[in-house]
Amino acid sequence: MLQDVQESPAPTRAHSGFSARALSWRLGSEITGLDLRRSDQIPAATIDALWRLLGERGILLFRGQGLDHDQHLAFTRRFGPLAATGMTSRYAPPGYPDLFTVTNIKSNGMRSETENAAQQWHTDQSFLPVPARASLLRCEIAPQSGGDTMFSSMYAVYDSLSEGLKATLGSLRAFHTLFNTRCRVMGNRKPMTAEEAARVEGAWHPVVLTHPDTGRKALYISDQMVDRFEGWTVEESKPLLDYLCRLIEHPAYTYRHRWQPGDLIAWDNRSTQHYAPLDYDFDGMDRPENHRLMFRSTLA
Repeated sequence: MLQDVQESPAPTRAHSGFSARALSWRLGSEITGLDLRRSDQIPAATIDALWRLLGERGILLFRGQGLDHDQHLAFTRRFGPLAATGMTSRYAPPGYPDLFTVTNIKSNGMRSETENAAQQWHTDQSFLPVPARASLLRCEIAPQSGGDTMFSSMYAVYDSLSEGLKATLGSLRAFHTLFNTRCRVMGNRKPMTAEEAARVEGAWHPVVLTHPDTGRKALYISDQMVDRFEGWTVEESKPLLDYLCRLIEHPAYTYRHRWQPGDLIAWDNRSTQHYAPLDYDFDGMDRPENHRLMFRSTLA
């Protein structure tokens, strides 16, 4: 049974220097009143308010910003130091090693290695001993139809569980790695070097995370990264993981974003997961109306 344990947010709230409108009941706020192209002029109090709201709501949407790479990175750095680029540096645009390129546009006749990025529920860089805090994804080109990204609230998923299951999960750790039986989104990516493979080899994390900013508990496993609990076999883990992963994708806990060029979305990797459904003409990627081009920065 789905349990409604979170109060509905106010439709629009005024904050320090900006306004926030709820995108859905359980997660997401659209931010208005800020020009991110001049992020150096945004007061520290406003940045602090944005960070608190991100912790509460999971994702923040900024429409029509039209940022370039430098402006994107400058805004990201207002929240703290940057993480290394995604899985490897090979997906960074020239001259910008701190950005991760997500696109289906061919280069020199070759298909993009990130054309199917995020087509499985996950949270960024959970395979690292110290995972990413947050990610900021900017849209430059969106398909005329589709190309959406879905987000799910791990607060809401955890809150929906029975007290018995919460107690069981609270004592468990899970192994996060790209080299697991559930991961199926590597697509046409080139083989990793030994150095790259070592970086994504994996890490153990608690199944239940207590968010350091809000104090709320969140589920911290994903369909892409986890196939076993500590002390359990893959076969023993599968039924419980299957159940939890079905909850992650339940419509009651999700928000589906329709991208527009100029959008920037920040999400909290500790309290949300995301997924890019194959909802556009993937076989017609050579046609401009199906092109998708995005850039992601990541907070260490």
